[in-house]
Amino acid sequence: MAGMNRLRLKTGLLGLALVLLLPGCRGERTTPEAEVRALINGAVMAAEQKNIGTLRGLISEQYADDQGQDKRAIEGLLRLHFLRNQTLHLHAHIQSVTLPQPDRAQATVLVAMAGTPIASAQDLPALRADLHRFAIDFVREEKTWRVRRAAWQRAELGEFLQ
Repeated sequence: MAGMNRLRLKTGLLGLALVLLLPGCRGERTTPEAEVRALINGAVMAAEQKNIGTLRGLISEQYADDQGQDKRAIEGLLRLHFLRNQTLHLHAHIQSVTLPQPDRAQATVLVAMAGTPIASAQDLPALRADLHRFAIDFVREEKTWRVRRAAWQRAELGEFLQ
């Protein structure tokens, strides 16, 4: 059971991390921070729709994380997570977005994942949601933001309710 929970956590977190790179509005008037925030919000919608094709294109070919996983491994984890979960509902809260360099961005995102819709963070105490904190590194490759690295850990309910 512990191994299954670990796999579920790992799969869910990786899935969301990859999803966070969906292309967003890139109008000339937007800032890189606004672009990253739009990517994250669009990624949440794509994950709920289990759009693996879109997600695949959002992962950098140079993706590598602390667990030794590359782009191909992440794609496999996404497929597994989507197959195991008939429905997927997400509630995301972007804690921060920083740009240490013009072509690099870092975001910290709280994500709640449940099998039923999540209207707001106030609904979380009544749901059996998995709560995670993602640290995501983005890189701009040919004018497109992609996930280069992601790390995650369990989050506490209080973080969502602040």
